[in-house]
Amino acid sequence: MKKPRYTEDMFKIIFFWLGTGFIFTGLLSFAGILWPTESSMVQNSRLMGIIFSSLGIAFLVVYAVCKALGCMKWKLHCELLEHGDRVKGTVEKVYLQSYTQYGRQYPYRILYTYSSQGNVYHHKSCLLWEIPDCSEHDTITVYINDRGKSAIDV
Repeated sequence: MKKPRYTEDMFKIIFFWLGTGFIFTGLLSFAGILWPTESSMVQNSRLMGIIFSSLGIAFLVVYAVCKALGCMKWKLHCELLEHGDRVKGTVEKVYLQSYTQYGRQYPYRILYTYSSQGNVYHHKSCLLWEIPDCSEHDTITVYINDRGKSAIDV
């Protein structure tokens, strides 16, 4: 399984499994296998199935939105690498993003800056699962468009 490149891809995985789990739980309720407890606010098995299934569908909608956003970011990234203007940028920082974990690995990020049309832009790379071969104050090639979007090829 390939590793996620964007935060949206991480959320996509999470919301897919949450949605699937809630829909499965709702189906168990409809089938009469899962019953509400005595202390539950919902005492009807059918109503409990509706609630769990509705939550599952809501999570799957969020999954679809995250998937669309991830695809849009990937498409923009590829478009920038193929047709973007090349400018020189500077690496501000390379860091391990310790609050994001996939499996037992943490991704790296590169913070970089570049100038275009008299403006200075500060951006960060996508999630990198290998240690990047650059360090602070290195010069890198940044691919940009006229809307202020950028990408780097590591």
